[in-house]
Amino acid sequence: MTLNDVTATSEEPVIINSTGTVDVNGGDFQTTGTKSCFVNSSANLTINKGITTDGTFASEGASCINNKWGLVEINGGTITSGAACTIENRGSLRMNKGTVASTNPGAAVIDCTGNYGGAWINGGTIKGGQDGILLKDLGSSGVTLTQATFEGNTNDIHLGDGQKINIKKTFTGTATILTDDPSLGRHITLENEDLSYQNKLKLFSKNSGYIIGYKRGDDGVEYRYLADANGSIVNAVNAKATANLGAGEQELDTATVVPENTTVTVTANLPEGAEGAEFLGWSAVRDDGKALDLVVGDDDEQTAHFKMPGCNVTVEALYQGGNVDPVNPGGGSSSDVVAGIAAVALTGAAVWGIYETGTGIYRVLNMPGVPMPSNRAGLATLIWEKAGCPEPQTVKSFSDIDDADLHLRQAASWMEEQGLMDDVKENEFRPYRYVTKLQTCLVWDKAKEKSLIS
Repeated sequence: MTLNDVTATSEEPVIINSTGTVDVNGGDFQTTGTKSCFVNSSANLTINKGITTDGTFASEGASCINNKWGLVEINGGTITSGAACTIENRGSLRMNKGTVASTNPGAAVIDCTGNYGGAWINGGTIKGGQDGILLKDLGSSGVTLTQATFEGNTNDIHLGDGQKINIKKTFTGTATILTDDPSLGRHITLENEDLSYQNKLKLFSKNSGYIIGYKRGDDGVEYRYLADANGSIVNAVNAKATANLGAGEQELDTATVVPENTTVTVTANLPEGAEGAEFLGWSAVRDDGKALDLVVGDDDEQTAHFKMPGCNVTVEALYQGGNVDPVNPGGGSSSDVVAGIAAVALTGAAVWGIYETGTGIYRVLNMPGVPMPSNRAGLATLIWEKAGCPEPQTVKSFSDIDDADLHLRQAASWMEEQGLMDDVKENEFRPYRYVTKLQTCLVWDKAKEKSLIS
């Protein structure tokens, strides 16, 4: 049966489809009683945009669609209900377009409890409910999310005990997730065949005290999990960071929360394509500006460890040579400067192995009495003031610099214009990001080459 732009109102279901195939193209269907608008049992029901109407389908006292062992495909229209759920799916569901909404803020929009045929959410909008998608007791069936827009739900996805959802890399929206068993390490998403997408998903926990991070399993496949938010993160640059978080030693990433006082081990990783580069040492800094007590191994300087403080930490392995551009905040080539520093170090100290020696002698010869800044704001201000505080062509507004801080905005704008610190990303200057002594030497030397400072 095919219905094109039909208008129907009933206290009973408008359509009861037991074994047939029904195509609904637009129209206006309303049930005013306590029954569903569509009851689909072991049958096929397709809802499309109509010829002259988009289509509206609504129920007051029950779910708008009650799918029992059948196949329901939604390609358009607006489907609403004021009952406990808008779509009660116990069969197979395909949502490609259209809008499914709840007028009851305490209800579920799509209820997949006891889902035996699987649900594929490939597009459309899900909005207005307590739970956008409710997953409970799925058994061998599951829910796959490839794309959708969530609007105005308290929880976009609600996972019952032990439930998971297969979220594909095609999902570019934002989703909040509530779990009924928020325990450390709770697996949230299914492991997927793609090896590198899970860290890009915009998923946020609705469980207080937890965040949604991602892990990579032994087979190299990544997945999302629920982690205790009582901790901080380690940003490892040119290095691998590991820690035992209760389930053995695991690799840390910027979505892994590490509790305070946990021992973290860092191992230097040679950057890709930098064969032949020489390890210089470590740069380690806490976000609160305090010194990080990094203990370097006696037998292996490329391995170190520290106790996790109560703030985020950045640890970077420094290299030179082998086509490596070592920690260059200006974005340009620094190989000549590094070679110059190395030559000075070899002449004055007869050895280059120690990072402090090279930068120390360069500073003595080229920067006598110049204080070493600890962050990008201090570096920009240092060079700008040494240049006589010249007016930049345009005083920019950076998202992470207070507009009232005109002094720093002028310095940052001028440094960017001169190509000394031109790695501003998305209008962020990152003023309090740590800078090493080598960074300062490189930018100083570049400013001298441009005859900006004497």
